[in-house]
Amino acid sequence: QDLSGLAGLRLADAPDRRLRALAERIHGWMLWPTGTAGYKKAEVMSGGVDTDELDQRSLESRRCPGLHVVGEAVDVTGWLGGYNFQWAWASGVACGRALESSVT
Repeated sequence: QDLSGLAGLRLADAPDRRLRALAERIHGWMLWPTGTAGYKKAEVMSGGVDTDELDQRSLESRRCPGLHVVGEAVDVTGWLGGYNFQWAWASGVACGRALESSVT
């Protein structure tokens, strides 16, 4: 379909038929990866201790009492952009607070 004439046009001013044609092309767009940068450049990896194996408040192992698992050692993944960092910090704080309250 002809998409010429959309450049520089406000969406509100674009003809419906051209917007539909653009939406169809975007929806049908396929990307084919041609390779990777390998594990050395990987941002997210899978695996780690299953969250079902941990107490949700203290992150203590149900199988090995006294062992607490936090951060990227736990099988939790998030989008790029700091979500994994946030999980690492938040799980560390939660675990630390649970340990502190169990001692005092």
